[in-house]
Amino acid sequence: MHWTLLSLVIAGALANPVDEEKSVAKAATSEERDEKFLSVFQIVKFNNDACEAVDGTLGTCYTAAECTAKGGEERGNCASGFGVCCVAVVDPCNGGVLALNNSYIVNPGFPNTVSDQSAASTCGSARTIRTNRQIDTGAMYEWTIKKAASDIVQLRLDFIYFETSAPMMGDCTNDTFVITGADPVSMKNLPTNLCGVLTGQHLYVSIKSVEEVKIGLNIASIGSQRFQILVRQFDSTQLDYLAPRGCLQYFRNDVGTISTFNNQAGMGELLNNQLYSSCIAQNDAYCDISLQANNFELTGSSGMCSDAVVFGLDQQCGSTFGVDGSLLWNYTGPYHIPFQSDADNTAMVAGFEISFILLPC
Repeated sequence: MHWTLLSLVIAGALANPVDEEKSVAKAATSEERDEKFLSVFQIVKFNNDACEAVDGTLGTCYTAAECTAKGGEERGNCASGFGVCCVAVVDPCNGGVLALNNSYIVNPGFPNTVSDQSAASTCGSARTIRTNRQIDTGAMYEWTIKKAASDIVQLRLDFIYFETSAPMMGDCTNDTFVITGADPVSMKNLPTNLCGVLTGQHLYVSIKSVEEVKIGLNIASIGSQRFQILVRQFDSTQLDYLAPRGCLQYFRNDVGTISTFNNQAGMGELLNNQLYSSCIAQNDAYCDISLQANNFELTGSSGMCSDAVVFGLDQQCGSTFGVDGSLLWNYTGPYHIPFQSDADNTAMVAGFEISFILLPC
């Protein structure tokens, strides 16, 4: 837990007027004179917690001076008015460094697309390639995420908006989103093939043993791409928020929806070479999980799955999920959901979107 200490000093001297004619009668002892000097120290201490800014974005509570020093913007008050809700919105034009918790990664010109004229003026000389560009001009964006404190162990990235070029038979040959420099446990399952529409998705990144990670987005042809990604940092004491080891995605609610990247409600395209686990938080009052497929399409068939998702002891693939789109996941321990896709999506399958609800024991 991190906090800010703010000292307010109010001092006043109450001096007794000297009346030379009555000085003897009104003489005071040294202790009495000392009591007439009043000094009040007010100590204000508040945590650097997350706060909601006036525009609805997420920020961190700091003093105004700290917010400025850390490169954030003041967007409302917090801590009963003693602090400011400090928000950092970082495009790649001026170094792309994120040093504040609860920061946003955005494209140049956001909320417009990267092809908007305001994007070119935003970057200015930092990306002269964009001046008088042709329709096929590309770009490489990069951000550096630094730990907001030394005891940060995980990042969570929430894709508030993410719209890039579609894959080609499952391969991100046009636009590619990558994360590098994380702990080895994250680098084992972080997809290196991410593109298309990822709006509403999230992922966790372990950074226990590193000081910073890099995020890159390679755009082959500037067009209608647009993105806003919330980056949150969690320290080792925030056990309710930390994802279990090896979980790329972590769902903390008893009801939710799990989907493959770029599913787009069944209208998208499954991305190739994915190998990761999604996890659901345990709740002592619940055991089994009821699953309902909103859409489901993976390559292969029972016993011969090229793409597969596993719920407990049930491996699922093909175009049929469970029985009539429903499956009861009997409790066998932690709620870990392994998923894999192969290197070939010439069939243009869409992946899946599955709703879940935990059931009482």
